[in-house]
Amino acid sequence: MILRQWRKGWLSAVSIILVLGVMAGCSGNAGQESASQTTQPAGNSSGTKQTEVQDQQPKQGGTIKVAVDADPPTLDWMSSPASATTVIAYHMFEQLFSLDKNLSVKPMLAKDYTVSSDQKTYEIELREGVKFHDGSTMNAEDVVASLKRWGALSGLGRHLFKKVEDVKATGEYKVQIVLKEAYSPVINNLADPSQAMAVIPAEIAKAADKLPLENEQLIGTGPLKFDSWKRGQQITLKRFDDYTPREEDWGGLAGKKVAYADMVQFDIVKDAQVRLDGMRTGQYDYAVRIPKDFYDQLKDSTEMKPVVTKPDSWITVVPDKSEPPFNDVRLRQAINYAIDRETIGLATYGSPEFFERDGSIFFPDQKDLYSKEGTQPYEVFDPEKAKALMKEAGYKGETIRLVATNSFDDHHNSAQVLMQELKDVGFNVDLQLYEWATFLNTVNTPGNFDLFVTGFPPVFDVTGLLWIDPSFPGWYDSPKMVALVDQWSKTTDAAEQKRLLGDLNKTFYDEFPVVKFINEIGLEAAGNKLQGFQSWLQPRFWNVGVSASSY
Repeated sequence: MILRQWRKGWLSAVSIILVLGVMAGCSGNAGQESASQTTQPAGNSSGTKQTEVQDQQPKQGGTIKVAVDADPPTLDWMSSPASATTVIAYHMFEQLFSLDKNLSVKPMLAKDYTVSSDQKTYEIELREGVKFHDGSTMNAEDVVASLKRWGALSGLGRHLFKKVEDVKATGEYKVQIVLKEAYSPVINNLADPSQAMAVIPAEIAKAADKLPLENEQLIGTGPLKFDSWKRGQQITLKRFDDYTPREEDWGGLAGKKVAYADMVQFDIVKDAQVRLDGMRTGQYDYAVRIPKDFYDQLKDSTEMKPVVTKPDSWITVVPDKSEPPFNDVRLRQAINYAIDRETIGLATYGSPEFFERDGSIFFPDQKDLYSKEGTQPYEVFDPEKAKALMKEAGYKGETIRLVATNSFDDHHNSAQVLMQELKDVGFNVDLQLYEWATFLNTVNTPGNFDLFVTGFPPVFDVTGLLWIDPSFPGWYDSPKMVALVDQWSKTTDAAEQKRLLGDLNKTFYDEFPVVKFINEIGLEAAGNKLQGFQSWLQPRFWNVGVSASSY
């Protein structure tokens, strides 16, 4: 359930979160490496946990009906990283490079690429004959215009384009990106699925500029095309009969895509119980974001099956490091030793099946980014050590303002447990609960909180870690962490990257910019009439059919 808690609300609602403009990506390639190879390190050699709903060959025809939990702020994939946007935009737009089922980067609209020996010039060769939904054929001018719009509009693009000297077409199907300095995450930045570098026709990119695309501008190269949008009710997409597929079966957002269904209909259903009831009656073929309490019902159902999504997010508490009391690292360390993560997990998600205790900054599924080196303090629950650190820091019972939202059960429940565990070691905690919009406004102003609870989704490079940026609420300003990220962005050596991942973890547990609780494992539901569906970070409805009995 990528982008669920943080990006579902925070990143969609808040252009005030400047950190979006500062980060993203995955480490890149050196020399003349071909894009036909898997790039490092966004990979996941074991793959995300898959849930097959039907094994039979999908058949063409019918409408796949999907119950989503929110009306998107826009369907422009460049403009918003909200999950409500991306789950639909995936189907209409495509990137030069995309993540496959194992979270590795593959070429999508790109055919191949090379990098100069000084790592400053990227030459990207495009696939030929790729059609847009308006019937025109994609060429280098479309890609250049899309790159420039992305570089001005999205947070990720703005960050990358600070390092870009020039972007130009060097042929009808060739694009050149020239950097001011070596920056290894370039290709992986282009593959990031949040506020993605989606290719659209040049005239639309120029006309829209920094504004979100209007309905008539929703022209991409994907297997489905925009049909209609009834705000707050329903979005429908139609099969694009002139779609130009790749041949490779890579899964995820990459490789071969076949739109078997005539239409995919996304109904906005905010109530989880209503989504689940609709699955039972056959009104919907798929439903997102199902409360974990319903897992047993899904397992025993004859109408639907559970879809387990992993990685999903990790939940955490963020201290305000700009002022007392948590500008003192000893009090941040005290929080770490005061919390029983197993208790938080059970109270938050109800079952060990839906959380994992893991101290790494990245998820175990992200094999090339994952390291447990330096995470030892995560494993220690030691209330007495917490009390000793509090005494050493001179804490004298000052009120700690703990802020959380009651709009999400997991935020609310984990905040309740955290409050009690902090009180147990002697912190004087005042828990303040707000609905989501008020919560956002509260934590974006220094002085309004001491601690706040939130969740972070997977990111696909060190430079994508939200909490590293000093403008992110909590205001973490660490020369040591900045230096490590800078080293990361300049190396393509796998051994050096592994060492840096350990150093990043160690710095994280020395300085505690945030205090991590647990990794969440997500739950969704798929009807038995779906054919060929497999789970990933978010659902995709190409290479998926629906049985004739449902239409």
